[in-house]
Amino acid sequence: MVGSILMGYGPNYTILMLGRCVAGIGVGFALLIAPIYSIEISSAKSRGFLASLPELCIGIGILLGYVVNYLLGKLSLKLGWRLMLGIAAIPSLALAFGILAMPESPRWLVMQGHLGKAKKVLLQISDTEQEAELRFKEIKIAVGIDENDLEKMVKPPKKNNGEGVWKELVVRPSYPVRWILIAAVGIHFFEHATGIEAVMLYSPRIFKKAGVTSKDKLLLTTIGVGITKVFFLLMATFLLDKVGRRRLLLVSTGGMICSLLVLGFDLTMVDMTQEELLWALALSIVATYMYVAFFNIGLGPVTWVYSSEIFPLNLRAQGASIGVAVNRLTNAAISMSFISIYKTITIGGAFFMFAGISILAWIFFYFFLPETKGRALEEMEMIFSKNNKGNVTTEIDITPNTRHKPNLWPYHPHDDPCLQHIHKSTNKRKKEHNIKYNTTYSITETSMIHYTISLHTYNAITKPDSNIIMPYAEKVTPSLSHICLVPFIYHNIMELGNKEHNGSTYATACAIVTSMISIIFGYDTGVMSGAMIFIKEDLGISDTQQEVLAGILNICALVGSLTAGRTADYIGRRYTITVASILFMVGSILMGYGPNYTILMFGRCVAGIGVGFALLIAPIYSIEISSAKSRGFLASLPELCIGIGILLGYVVNYLLGKLSLKLGWRLMLGIAAIPSLALAFGILAMPESPRWLVMQGHLGKAKKVLLQISDTEQEAELRFKEIKIAVGIDENDLEKMVKPPKKNNGEGVWKELVVRPSYPVRWILIAAVGIHFFEHATGIEAVMLYSPRIFKKAGVTSKDKLLLTTIGVGITKVFFLLMATFLLDKVGRRRLLLVSTGGMICSLLVLGFSLTMVDMTQKELLWALALSIVATYMYVAFFNIGLGPVTWVYSSEIFPLNLRAQGASIGVAVNRLTNAAISMSFISIYKTITIGGAFFMFAGISILAWIFFYFFLPETKGRALEEMETIFNKNNKGNVTTEIE
Repeated sequence: MVGSILMGYGPNYTILMLGRCVAGIGVGFALLIAPIYSIEISSAKSRGFLASLPELCIGIGILLGYVVNYLLGKLSLKLGWRLMLGIAAIPSLALAFGILAMPESPRWLVMQGHLGKAKKVLLQISDTEQEAELRFKEIKIAVGIDENDLEKMVKPPKKNNGEGVWKELVVRPSYPVRWILIAAVGIHFFEHATGIEAVMLYSPRIFKKAGVTSKDKLLLTTIGVGITKVFFLLMATFLLDKVGRRRLLLVSTGGMICSLLVLGFDLTMVDMTQEELLWALALSIVATYMYVAFFNIGLGPVTWVYSSEIFPLNLRAQGASIGVAVNRLTNAAISMSFISIYKTITIGGAFFMFAGISILAWIFFYFFLPETKGRALEEMEMIFSKNNKGNVTTEIDITPNTRHKPNLWPYHPHDDPCLQHIHKSTNKRKKEHNIKYNTTYSITETSMIHYTISLHTYNAITKPDSNIIMPYAEKVTPSLSHICLVPFIYHNIMELGNKEHNGSTYATACAIVTSMISIIFGYDTGVMSGAMIFIKEDLGISDTQQEVLAGILNICALVGSLTAGRTADYIGRRYTITVASILFMVGSILMGYGPNYTILMFGRCVAGIGVGFALLIAPIYSIEISSAKSRGFLASLPELCIGIGILLGYVVNYLLGKLSLKLGWRLMLGIAAIPSLALAFGILAMPESPRWLVMQGHLGKAKKVLLQISDTEQEAELRFKEIKIAVGIDENDLEKMVKPPKKNNGEGVWKELVVRPSYPVRWILIAAVGIHFFEHATGIEAVMLYSPRIFKKAGVTSKDKLLLTTIGVGITKVFFLLMATFLLDKVGRRRLLLVSTGGMICSLLVLGFSLTMVDMTQKELLWALALSIVATYMYVAFFNIGLGPVTWVYSSEIFPLNLRAQGASIGVAVNRLTNAAISMSFISIYKTITIGGAFFMFAGISILAWIFFYFFLPETKGRALEEMETIFNKNNKGNVTTEIE
């Protein structure tokens, strides 16, 4: 109200701005509280409808604004716009008093201890007294109050008054809260980053650009936008609880992508000709309306419903406020920069950019946002929990008791009387408790059974408690050949539900420190792309010398990687990292000194050998200290750190590029010696890989390390036994020091790997070599190393702008690598690979097309420049969410223990060789077949990569390192999988 009065008065710009600021603060309050209040008073079955009403009302308000613009636009200039802005004070005043007649949120009342008032409100807003009672109990449990407490007023738990909320949200969030926060921030960011503010606020300008010039017609078209928004918001309110949030989001975002591409194309065609293109005008209007329609049937309303309902009760208000803050910040960034953006890259290019962001949004929604339709607010943490959104999972290893009936082994799952009883009782139990039972058995060559029982709760009332599990344990007689399963299931599920998993923090810390070596390598790669601009000018080197300088690193890395495998087996994983750090330090000092091309090349060679060591040892160390459930995350950290290093290199290029020519590039290259020296000493405080220690016979030391990096003593013991069995040591050997089997010291490894490999090892080697080859054959090195040259070819000429665009590439790389680290253990290696490679194919085709268009004309095509930049960023994004990190995780985890270091070294050697071939020949290739043709070639290779990954690479997610040979076996022998529903 106050903001509207000030804006309506508005004698000058200062008062107008003050009124706008006051109204803006009101907007922040309204955007947060309206959906939260709606969420908290509604039941699960109608929550989507009621919580989407605020967004619908925003649409109605926007439409009213457009109509008022049209009606009052006919008044005098001084009066018209003031009335438009000031008239909102009247309904604001009425609402301020009217809202006092409304009931308070029952959930907030319970948080404050007002149980009597809360129950009274619930009776008013529920269909039946039973429903009100059930909701009342659920809220009390969520808040931390005894569900049987009958007092009308109680003292609320301390945490519900706001204390420690930010600590729980941001500083030390639990696993579900972390993912909830990521989901909320992500959906709010993408709501505006996909361009809705540009369309809604600047629609008159868009239509004017398309050819609508009359003020009246411009205002009428914007009224059409408002009507479209309201109509589809109205549809969405009814669809949210019927179709679901997730499905609406994906359909909505997909439609937005198509609409934005059409709109970008139309406006680009309008820009390229002086004639009035009526078809382009019509198509622009239709595409705009289609975009608004798709946005408002999904992303618009779902953002506010979803982000308001997913937070736990005690974190809801402040958690949602973070989402709203991100929403407003993104909104402000787009609305305040849209005109500048489209003047720089054309209005068509701006909408191509929004289409690219929308593709990223679709990927984010697909992987990070589970369905919440029909689930109680108190269930949301379970949906976002680590074990597959609401699954309670436990794994038990049971060895046979052969003293009673040895003839019954090998064991078949259907012989288990425990499981026979579960199988008979499941259908009845499923109906009674609404539960799905999913049981998997995996019989390995070590005669060990892995049982996994998963319980999925589809109803808020159902909980995995003793009423459901224990009847089986009471009625089943244990088998003579093995231990009865069910009592252990009950015990482990209960223990799992109550346990905090903090034991793997040390393993994570070790993996992070180890990954620092990858930051140095990434920095060396990234900084060289900018440094070469200055080196060429200072030393006067030719294009051929520049290619050799770029590629020699990888030739030497080839030598380093082949040497590193044997070194890692001989001196250990930890000391191999120290050797790599020293090599980086020496190489950096030589390159920083660099008085001439020869010394520069020598320093690059030494650093290259260090690269070979780092690329091999960092993922192997991370793989060997991690458990199966976190292996993808920890083993992808080196690749993430490479991305961070590349980004740091780009930033340093930009900062030090302003120094004198002779000093700037030398500092860029030499500064890496400092962290290399620090790491060389720091790594000595780290533990050695327990698997390498067992290979050397140091069982006592290995067990000590496993106890440090495992969640429980039982897990450490199980991992210890599995490693001993894999190495060939008796699992019951209790000695602290034993003589290792001869083959574990490196003898005969090449014979087992290359000369006479077993069937699984042959396919493991093919998989490792193939994935390493395709990682660079698909063109990533050309994009990362020569991105300044690509952007220059597309039309960016200023050195500062060239370096800034490469910083953008680095930021994109790091962001998507960070996403990949969390997705690897959740989505799986294979699925990420296929999605990633598919996206790379599309991006490379677009990049090839746009650069070909630049080559074919003498004019400056701004749309092609914009499309080239967007396609480059899209390619980097798709590469780094899949193929980049998966290559190193996958190739490091699939080899058997005694072949791992030297097997992985073959993959790294192929990787460096391919890298060198691309980086040393890219300039020559694109001069021969054009730069567009080069990227069409990479697109073709990417298609071959997709086919290879599809047919040759099985999934390894969640499997123990000791199981990998089984996965690659001819018929996948030894695995028995049964599902009981």
